[in-house]
Amino acid sequence: MQTYEAPIPVCASKADISAFAGQVAAKYNFESGDFIQPLVATLGGRIEYKPGACINGKLPESIVIRSPNDFTIFLPHMTSYHRNKLTTADELAHLFLHYPVVCRKTPNAIMVATRWVDENDADQEQAELEANWFAAAFLMPQEAFTRIFSERGARHAAIMFGVNDRTVNLRARSLGLVPRENLALQAWDLKWTGGLDNTSLQLL
Repeated sequence: MQTYEAPIPVCASKADISAFAGQVAAKYNFESGDFIQPLVATLGGRIEYKPGACINGKLPESIVIRSPNDFTIFLPHMTSYHRNKLTTADELAHLFLHYPVVCRKTPNAIMVATRWVDENDADQEQAELEANWFAAAFLMPQEAFTRIFSERGARHAAIMFGVNDRTVNLRARSLGLVPRENLALQAWDLKWTGGLDNTSLQLL
């Protein structure tokens, strides 16, 4: 019987994961504001939309990875293009960050990652936090984002990077570009205080 593995966190710093996201974007010529669906296809994946109600405030978003070039991202029908773009980047983070770690432990494993994880599972919480860091840096690279946000404002940044206003505001707060008035919203700004394992960050 086939078993399914959960993501294993790489335990790298936010800065290292952000830098790694930039390397991935450069390798696949993904630029700010690009549509993300062609990248999924280039990588050998596909996106499937499925019905499903929002249950306890959570939507049915996930990725199933069968091999580095065979995976499916599941998105709900009812969410917006901008929400789906952010979710897709988050799921690709699991492909690039966590799937290689899982395969080193369990060769030929099938890995399943869900957007919503058990808050009592420290490893899954960490893996999802790392995916958030990757997605933010992948879609909104720090240098370009800082320049555009500072010079042109939030609305122009949202247009340039192809994300919604809330995502721009979260990224701006996480980079210290605006006052952190609502820390409860700062998923991307949480600090992880463990050690580093940079050998985990290898491009597929």
